[in-house]
Amino acid sequence: MVYNKNPMKDKLSGKILDDGLCLCDVCGKKSKLGGFLNPISPDPQVACYDCMIRMSAEEKGISIAAAEKQRNDALRVSRLFTDCKMKEYLAAAQKSDFSDIDEANKILQYVTTVWNTFDKKEKDKMARKKDDALIPLFENVKMSWGHLTEKPPQKRNDICACGSGRKYKACCLICQEQEKAEIEKWKRFDAWVIRKGMILLTESKDLDIASLIKFYFGKKREAEAKRYGITEQDMEELNEWLMNDYFAPDEPTPYALGRLLAQDTLSIDERKLVEARIEAPKSVYLVTFIKKGTGALLRNIFDQTEVFVHDTMMSQSTQPGYAVFLRVFPAGPYYLISGGHMSYPPIYLDEKLKEIEKAYKKSGQKDGVNPFLRRNGHVFGRLF
Repeated sequence: MVYNKNPMKDKLSGKILDDGLCLCDVCGKKSKLGGFLNPISPDPQVACYDCMIRMSAEEKGISIAAAEKQRNDALRVSRLFTDCKMKEYLAAAQKSDFSDIDEANKILQYVTTVWNTFDKKEKDKMARKKDDALIPLFENVKMSWGHLTEKPPQKRNDICACGSGRKYKACCLICQEQEKAEIEKWKRFDAWVIRKGMILLTESKDLDIASLIKFYFGKKREAEAKRYGITEQDMEELNEWLMNDYFAPDEPTPYALGRLLAQDTLSIDERKLVEARIEAPKSVYLVTFIKKGTGALLRNIFDQTEVFVHDTMMSQSTQPGYAVFLRVFPAGPYYLISGGHMSYPPIYLDEKLKEIEKAYKKSGQKDGVNPFLRRNGHVFGRLF
């Protein structure tokens, strides 16, 4: 399950004004909005443009003119990316212009969120390049335009919008209903896999479940659980870890999933799901687009891969631009999620990502953050 959390909005009430202005906490003046200071602290502050430039110059040991140039280059690059991708959408949709302001805003929000998945180092590197060198790079950033093109609502007896000439009920409606049935079939298979995995864990004679629970929660959280009781979310997180992320010493695959594969109790489709879970880390994604009642596009922060996950709860409980920490895995031609946590505005993300990057570098692994998270991701769940 995914929950929204945005306490910063209330704390900044009255400081952000109309027409791009703010009441600066640094100089006390009413001026052009520059940015936010200490956004994840109990007392976030607003800074005007001039103060942000001055502080950036002081932090980097450069002149105010150089700091302003860096800021302008960053804006230039982000605007170029936006312009490039907005045109790309129109070409993909075979349009010369947007149908209305709502469509333009929807695509702009998606493009902006995709841009936010690039980290500061990548953006700084881009800002040092000229436009001609950037355009080919931006063209190679894969987008999921197919999920953003909306067909007009149709009644059963309308002529289908796909152009087949047949009635909607005898054409695309059948395909849509078949897809829903397929997705539910894969979710049912996955529920069976989880059930078999939990039975395996319960019946295992070489696991000390009580010790594993103590290890997972730690002394402080265990003491809180004894005092206040274990919540439903606590149990969901524990079961998620036992099922997917507990590795016995010197074993290359998670305990439960590896032993499920070794048994002869899985169907072909169940085996595919277990293999998919074995490969899938808990990782950080930005929600780039939501299709209400169906699911959401999630883009991985670390490798920029983007997939559409079929999860009704997620489509109803988060919003574009928010970050989530969970597991995404293929189920046939579709994607499902596991181990949901609270969703956060990206402004809360920087410090959490620094912790993950720091641990990855310390580990000595060289094959990427996601492979590192496959074995260590549960540790960072508490950051989220």
